[in-house]
Amino acid sequence: MSSDEQTMIFSKLNVTLDTEGDNEKCTPSREDDLPPDGGRTAWLVIFAIFSINIVQGGYLVSWGVRALSFVNGLKKCSIKAKSCPNFLQTFQAFYETSLLSKNSPSSIAWIGSIQYALDYTPGLLAGRLLDAGHFRVTLLVSCMALTIANFTVPQCREFYQFLLSQAILYGIGSGFLYTPCLAIISHYFDKKRPIAYAIVTAGGAIGGVLYPIMFRRLEPNIGFPWTMRIFGFFQLVIFVLGVIIIKPRRSPAANLPKLLHVGGVISSPAYICYAIAIFLAFMALFTPLTFMTVKGINIGIQPNIAFYLVSIVNAATIPGRIIGGLVANRFGALNLTILTTILSVGFIIGWAVTESQSVYIGMAICYGIGIGGFLGLFMVPVAQMGNVGDAGRRTGIQMTILSIGALIGPPISGAIQEKNSDFTLVGVYAAVIMAASTVLMVIAKRFHVGKGHLLKGIF
Repeated sequence: MSSDEQTMIFSKLNVTLDTEGDNEKCTPSREDDLPPDGGRTAWLVIFAIFSINIVQGGYLVSWGVRALSFVNGLKKCSIKAKSCPNFLQTFQAFYETSLLSKNSPSSIAWIGSIQYALDYTPGLLAGRLLDAGHFRVTLLVSCMALTIANFTVPQCREFYQFLLSQAILYGIGSGFLYTPCLAIISHYFDKKRPIAYAIVTAGGAIGGVLYPIMFRRLEPNIGFPWTMRIFGFFQLVIFVLGVIIIKPRRSPAANLPKLLHVGGVISSPAYICYAIAIFLAFMALFTPLTFMTVKGINIGIQPNIAFYLVSIVNAATIPGRIIGGLVANRFGALNLTILTTILSVGFIIGWAVTESQSVYIGMAICYGIGIGGFLGLFMVPVAQMGNVGDAGRRTGIQMTILSIGALIGPPISGAIQEKNSDFTLVGVYAAVIMAASTVLMVIAKRFHVGKGHLLKGIF
C-alpha cells in the first residue's frame, strides 16, 4: 500500500499516526488541538504565566544559586555581607546577620541553592502530569505549596525550619509550577512561540529587580515577618489569577509510556545533543553573574555601585529576551540560541580579563542582554523537536537534566576561584564549557534539519 493510500485511510478514520519511538500509536486528531497562534485567550494565558513568573521566578532570582560563591568572594574582599544593599541582602545577608546568625554563611547559602535546583528537578514528573491531563490539579497544588511556604517562613526560627519551608517546600512547588507552565505555551502558540516564551521568561527578570527593592523598602519599616506575609499575599493574588485563566487546550495524550520510559525522546539525536548542550550551558552561563560584584570591587568599583551590578544584569536581560523572541521567527530559534552562546563565550572572556571599570560595567550590560536572549529562547527548540502532545515530557526531561548543571556549576566555579587570586581561570573554565555547548547545539541543528541546511531559517 502506498504512503498516499495510507494517508487517505487515516484521514478517513480521523486519526494520525505517530511513529516517534515509544510514542508509536494511533491517537485522536482534532482541529481544536492545533495551536491558535494568537487570540485573546492565548495572550491572556501568556499574561498569566508572565505574572506567575514575576512572583515565582523573581523570588528565586532574589537569592539564587550564586549565594554560596558570593559569600566566599566577599570574605576575600574583606567585606561584610550585612553591608550588601543588593539582591543578596534579600535573604542571605539578612539571615546571616539576624535570624540565623549562629549558622555559617555557607550553611545558610544552601537554602537558596536547594531552592533554585528544585525549581528544575521535578521537571520530568511535572511535564508528564501535563501530558496526562492533570495540569489543573498540578497548578492548584503547586500554588498552594508556594503560598504555604511563604506564610510559614515568618514562623521559622531554626535553620532546619527555613530549610524545610523556604528551600524544600518552596523549591518543589516551584518545580511543579514552572515546567508545566512553560510546556503549555505549545498548546497555544506555534509560529509565535518564540515571542511567547520571551515574554513569559522576562517575568522572572522583572521580579528579580522588584523583590530586592520591595524587601529593602518594607523590612526596615514593618519587620521581616510582615514583609514575607506581604510577599505571600502578592503571590496569592497572582496565583488565583493564574488558576482562573490558564487551562490546557489539548486532550490528554493517549497510551502514555511509563514515567521513566524516555526512549521516544532520547532516541532523537537532535534532542540528545541539545539536552547535553543546555546542561553544559547551565554549568557555565551564570559564572560571571556569580562573581560580578566581587570582581567589580576588586578592580576598584565602589561597593555601593558594585552591589547593584547584578540588578543591572537582571534588568539588561529583559530587552535581550524580548528582542530575541521578536526576531526568532525570521532567523530561527535554534539559530539565535546558538548565536547567544557564541556571544556569551566572548562576553565571559571579556568579563574575566577586563580591568577597566567603565568597560566592566558596559560588559555587564552586554552580558545581560546576551544571556537574556538565551534564557528567552533555549526552550523553544525543545518544543519544536516533537509533537505538541509530548511537549510536557520533552520539556520535563530537559528541565531535569539542566537542573544538574545548575546545581554543580557554581560549586565548581567557586572552587576554581578560591584557589586563584584573579578570575582568569574561572573565565577560561566558563568559556570552554560554553564553547562545548555551542558545538553540541550546531550538531543538534545538523541532526534536526539535515545535512546542507545548517543555516535553514536564515536564508
